[in-house]
Amino acid sequence: MKAIIFDLDNTLIMWKDEFIWALKKVIKDMNLNYDEKLINKIDSAINESEKHFKKLTKENLLDFINKTCNTNLLMEFINKLEIEQGNLYYEDKDVVNTIKYLSKKYDLYVVTNWFTKTQSLRLEGMGILKYFKKVYGADINYYKPQKCVFDCILNSYKPSECISVGDSLENDVKLPISLGMNAIWKTNEINNNYKTIKDIKDLMNIL
Repeated sequence: MKAIIFDLDNTLIMWKDEFIWALKKVIKDMNLNYDEKLINKIDSAINESEKHFKKLTKENLLDFINKTCNTNLLMEFINKLEIEQGNLYYEDKDVVNTIKYLSKKYDLYVVTNWFTKTQSLRLEGMGILKYFKKVYGADINYYKPQKCVFDCILNSYKPSECISVGDSLENDVKLPISLGMNAIWKTNEINNNYKTIKDIKDLMNIL
């Protein structure tokens, strides 16, 4: 084993309901008079958008939001959101210690379905960005679960030398396994078909 490929949201950083505050702050800063219902609709559209495109672009995302929510948002909205969401993390000593430990033994990567800049800012805020060789967002790579999403890493390693760790059974477990990679599913479910962990710190006991 030479490389570990991590998902980010709900794997390294748990996604919290309060994180919609970033969206609300951008809307407030832009003086947009949107009610709670419309804000929630925009939030849902952002989450839904990845199912409709192969790759993340600001243009596609903005267009999808405007069409889905009947809004006329400008690119400024996406640019501000990209930065504001970079603050969406929290201190987690277990994650920091685990990543620090694993980085001494393996090459570490992140493959995520969101903007590279946003996710890098979040990892930097936690103090662990320096332990990763590369962060691949869907804007410089592709959306999971497309098979080519791991090509950027498999160009440097054999599939059998890589292990994927993530919370999505389809994206982070079944897809990598289909490509000849190893995988660990982060879940609270009891499952005998796949290797599982409940917490990232559990990796220190098995890798």
